[in-house]
Amino acid sequence: MKISMPIDPNKRIEIIDILRGFALLGIIFMNMSFFSGYMFMPFDELKQISNFELDNKLYSFLGVIVTGKFYTIFSILFAVGFYIQFNKNRDRTADFLKTYRRRLFILLIIGILHTLFWYGDILLTYSIFGFILILFRNVKPKILLRWSLFFLLVPFLFDFALLLYIEALQPNIPANTDEIPMSRISYPDMSNVDLINTFRDGSVIEIFKLNIHNFIWKHLGYIPSGGYFTFLGIFLLGYYLASIEFFKKTPKSTKLIVIVLICGIIITIANKFLGGNAYGIPTLQNIRYKFLSKVGQLLISLSYIMAIIKIAQTAIGKKVFKYLIPVGRTALSNYLIQTILMVVIFYNFGFSLFGKIGLIPTFAISIIIVIIQIIASNIWLKHYRFGPFEWVWRSLTYKKRINIRR
Repeated sequence: MKISMPIDPNKRIEIIDILRGFALLGIIFMNMSFFSGYMFMPFDELKQISNFELDNKLYSFLGVIVTGKFYTIFSILFAVGFYIQFNKNRDRTADFLKTYRRRLFILLIIGILHTLFWYGDILLTYSIFGFILILFRNVKPKILLRWSLFFLLVPFLFDFALLLYIEALQPNIPANTDEIPMSRISYPDMSNVDLINTFRDGSVIEIFKLNIHNFIWKHLGYIPSGGYFTFLGIFLLGYYLASIEFFKKTPKSTKLIVIVLICGIIITIANKFLGGNAYGIPTLQNIRYKFLSKVGQLLISLSYIMAIIKIAQTAIGKKVFKYLIPVGRTALSNYLIQTILMVVIFYNFGFSLFGKIGLIPTFAISIIIVIIQIIASNIWLKHYRFGPFEWVWRSLTYKKRINIRR
């Protein structure tokens, strides 16, 4: 039987590449505060950095419009990509799934290697949930939507169930001391000073071990926050949207897009004022915080998607967004290159700026990287059919050296 082949670049759906490029470039503005060490710096040190107040305002602004939103879009598009490939190969499902599973396994290996350099890696997680997504490939759209909502809501069912036991055990639970946090993020088994010093002065092996340590703690955090169920719910939402051809339709109502965006922003801001902890023990406050965070995140993400689709149909939108198409087509390469550049800038492999600069200069560095990636991606695809890492991934997937030159 003839092995299924990758989609020809000339036959790709451009709006998907535009959205993927948009999401990819937005991800760096979420990751930058972790790459730079800003999230781990003690507040006493942060206050000594010039523009401390501006840093705080930028951090709050990014928390509303960036944090979680671009990863959500990227996750939706990952599922959309699977739907497009599966739909193209429905007449040879067995052959396609064998190839696609090999593709996911190679992505898993890439993710494991990437984790050694960047504990915030998403490739490993995507590959695992990609295997789960395959199980839903033939589910009807309406049922898909129900499964998506179920997985998005199931963490709250667990929280309410645990809440009953926690209330019963409340007398035995130590009282909350309301200690003021020393930094934005810290780990119970390691001081932030040791963490920062390792990224600044540690050996390659020590940095690898620290990234694995941080990666483990990040995934442990998915348990109380319900992150694993959320991932699956978002993947299924993306598959559902693809199955109803959502990305081939232009949203008719600009007013609806604005309303969805404003509602998402208001919910997100109000939630931050009300307070709560997505990683704490289930309490009514924490459950409400997690729920409103998820609602705000989804509303803002969907409004971004609808706005990009609508703007892309205008004359100006077509001219501007055409530069994002190559970024989307080389998303894996650009994602990994973001890590390479950030590691060189902030780890002791390069300029060793980890924990030394504030958010404003880090934001400026990220903007420069975004501009470089847009220019480089457009130049690269004029001469090559795939990004460098996409080429390696596809060649390994299809067990042959795929022609990369145009």
